[in-house]
Amino acid sequence: MDRTQFVGVGPAGALANARFQSVALTRDQVLPSFLGGLLTILNKIFIPTEGVAAGRFRRRRPFDGLCSGVGVLLWLVGVPASAQTSEAAEEKEEARAPSPGSVLVGRAPSAPRTAVTFDVLGSHAFDGEVKDTSGSNMSSTSLYARIALLVPAGERLFLSFPIDAAVTFYEFSGDPRLLPGGGKPWDQVRTFSIGTQARYRFDHHWAVIAGANIASAGVRGASFEDTLSGGGTLGVAYSFSRELTLGVIVTAQLKLAGGLFVLPLPIIDWALPFDEGRWRLVAGALRVGPGRAAGVSIVYAPSESLAFTAGIAFLGLGREFRLASSSSVTNGVGRDSAYPVILGMEWRPVRQLAFAAYGGVSIFRAVTVLDGAGNTLNERDVKPSPVVGGRISLAL
Repeated sequence: MDRTQFVGVGPAGALANARFQSVALTRDQVLPSFLGGLLTILNKIFIPTEGVAAGRFRRRRPFDGLCSGVGVLLWLVGVPASAQTSEAAEEKEEARAPSPGSVLVGRAPSAPRTAVTFDVLGSHAFDGEVKDTSGSNMSSTSLYARIALLVPAGERLFLSFPIDAAVTFYEFSGDPRLLPGGGKPWDQVRTFSIGTQARYRFDHHWAVIAGANIASAGVRGASFEDTLSGGGTLGVAYSFSRELTLGVIVTAQLKLAGGLFVLPLPIIDWALPFDEGRWRLVAGALRVGPGRAAGVSIVYAPSESLAFTAGIAFLGLGREFRLASSSSVTNGVGRDSAYPVILGMEWRPVRQLAFAAYGGVSIFRAVTVLDGAGNTLNERDVKPSPVVGGRISLAL
């Protein structure tokens, strides 16, 4: 039987499905196992195997791996992961609750059956200094909600109909020098999206993923028709085993200032080969992190009800919005992009309900104003600042 959950991320939301076997630990075993696994990962990052064999211990810089794998960060706009098992394994798994180590912790209660999922998120980015200004600072608070109807259409096809909405409140102190005439560029950004998504499973290995959406993103006071855009996704995923799924997906979205944004995205969900599968490297929709975001993370799941996450998120596509009609920039567009590095945890007391919380630092944040033709008028970097957030997920 196919067990599927759709995970949407911003306008380019996509489908995802994965599962793996986690091994429960006693309370006294959680900390030693976590530290042991972390040391194993650090050892592989900082001490290459070939160096040990030759008696050389060349230290890698902490960002060597990140720079060489910068394409990983491009999964960050709604990347799905899909995995299937044998019929026997699936029947056995039907009696198990979904593991929080998987990218798809919030799947429907069982499948195939009609279900409804609810997600509510909140986050806050504390004051960060806007560079190249006279001491201007900015902070933001975001609220995000999503509801999705999940409908099986036969044994191989699964459909989802998500609706999501978000509002972000901005606070600028001083002049960030983004508008030609000066002043605060925006105070409140509202976004909405409605779409349809589909996943077709050919067999226990191959799956095709497709989706389309209509989205609105604009500052309070923007003309609604000027905030609209459309987009879609198309991809394919192959599950080698319960431990590894790879694939590719292409996402496209119309730009508010004209043109088309096209981005090919890899798909990955990998159970690391140690500690009995409690550690996973996942890229896709974040169960612990900001709303309308995806990312790459290391997930440690000591039990089926508890998971810890360390990762980096990407806030880019879906963070572009139309400026107010009264703005000094005619048909202007604003953009807010950032890379939050976060540590978090998710707790699932029962199968249908999950709570998550995280904290971290927002790095490489930038705010931009473009004219109606898509030309950059002003762009300001924002110094790193703390971020915190939380999430509640419910599946019925």
